Amino acid sequence: MEPKASMKNNQTLDDIMKQSSSSNSDSLSHLDSPHSPLRSDHGDSVPPDPQNTSSPHVPPAVSPPVDNCKALVAFDKSTQFNANSSPFASPPLPPTTPPQQPLQLSVNRSVREEGQGMTTKTKVSGGGGRGGGARAVAAVLRRSKVKETVKMAALGFRLSEIVLCLISFSVMAADKTSGWSGDSFDRYKEYRYCLSVNVIGFVYAGFQAYALVYHLIMRKHVIRHYLRQHFDFFMDQILAYLLLSASSAAATRIDDWQSNWGKDEFTEMTSASVAMAFLAFTAFALSSLLSGYELCTHESA
Repeated sequence: MEPKASMKNNQTLDDIMKQSSSSNSDSLSHLDSPHSPLRSDHGDSVPPDPQNTSSPHVPPAVSPPVDNCKALVAFDKSTQFNANSSPFASPPLPPTTPPQQPLQLSVNRSVREEGQGMTTKTKVSGGGGRGGGARAVAAVLRRSKVKETVKMAALGFRLSEIVLCLISFSVMAADKTSGWSGDSFDRYKEYRYCLSVNVIGFVYAGFQAYALVYHLIMRKHVIRHYLRQHFDFFMDQILAYLLLSASSAAATRIDDWQSNWGKDEFTEMTSASVAMAFLAFTAFALSSLLSGYELCTHESA
């Protein structure tokens, strides 16, 4: 009995498995059918709701299809992230300082005076680093110091010219003697010539001294014409020549007088006047050198 019962049970189990496999194949064929309501437009089958057991072949409401397609969309990178649209304030950027470069300067200063004003021009060009710029600035300062020294020396020579010319023409104008052997300087053209040149030198030296003092105090020139340096140079040359000529002529007359009549008070005074005139010539000659130096520096600048 027992073997028959076990065989019957095995047969029952085989029948149940065949029925379940046939039902599964029917459901799969129904789902694979193109007219199945459980297939979506994209060919994907919708699984049946396990909770709906009333009708195994009628599915519930179909959910809308999901679009899984992938497309390329162009967008602007500038609009991908905007710092201004952030709700949080972004911290300020630290200030950027440009890299420091070595100082490269060379200064060339030139002064040009024209018309009623004085114009100063400064030219800056590339130099050889910090050392070259420092040397250029030192050269400019040294040049300005030399100019100030030259002006002070010129003022000293002008003052000496004033004193020497004043002494020379004063002594010559006072050279008069009385008595039967009396004489006067105005009787000799050489003495008159020497007196006249010393008077002219005195007036010119006084004007130049005033102009230098005015320039040192006010930093302006009395004569603002661009030919001022030429005027000073040529006037110094001319007066130096005139003083040398006048003193030489007067000395020749004195020597002729002493060779004929000997020394007396008249010749001694004329000799003193001629000596002062010769010293004035030396001062004017040195002033002409300084005027020539200023003229050369002005033209080279």
